[in-house]
Amino acid sequence: MHEMLMDKLALVTGGSRGIGRHIAAALHSAGCKVVITGRHPQTLEAAAKEIGTNCVPIPCDQRDAGRIDAMAQSVLTSHGPPDILVNNAGLYRGSPVADMTLEAWNEVIETNLTGVFLTTRAFLPGMIARGRGDIFMISSMSGKKGDPGTSAYNASKFGLQGFSQALLYEVRRHNIRVMVLNPSSVDTGPDQGPKHGKGLHLHAADLAALVVHLACMPGRTLPRDMDIWGTNP
Repeated sequence: MHEMLMDKLALVTGGSRGIGRHIAAALHSAGCKVVITGRHPQTLEAAAKEIGTNCVPIPCDQRDAGRIDAMAQSVLTSHGPPDILVNNAGLYRGSPVADMTLEAWNEVIETNLTGVFLTTRAFLPGMIARGRGDIFMISSMSGKKGDPGTSAYNASKFGLQGFSQALLYEVRRHNIRVMVLNPSSVDTGPDQGPKHGKGLHLHAADLAALVVHLACMPGRTLPRDMDIWGTNP
């Protein structure tokens, strides 16, 4: 438990698996009440049950503006605005540009970028009215360098960088922090392997621990843009 996070409300999009699930579990263990969202109700409910009694599952499709609004209204009505918002939900579709369909392109952009905008916009007025809040953007090193076959994903994460920078300048005067995490390759399975040594990738549990640490830092501090690599990938 962390005294600074006790009874705070955290919302983690894409919290039923992968990086999001590790972050949600870490925030829950630190003392937060955690709301997790995801597209598949059964997977979401199973994850919430495993995370703990203070974890609330709310199904939500990150691509659907109406469902995002309904999810946000449910959270605001039942719990108020979150103290911590983790924009984690994301989608990867790999394809050379010449072969990529418009449907695949839109699916990635709508999930990884437009959905972040809609979710953030839904909760921002409550954070501004309260005069505090932490917004975490789970981006990627793909938001800083392009790779062949990943144009849609690169575009979404580069866009997330620009969106986050602009948002920060709008909200920092309201004591709201916007913090971008850019992980390299991430192991999202159970955290059962060695913590150091050769040939190890970054683990989702490491990102989760970082989110908890940053959320506990005094509000006068503003870590903005963090690149996180595995030591010996």
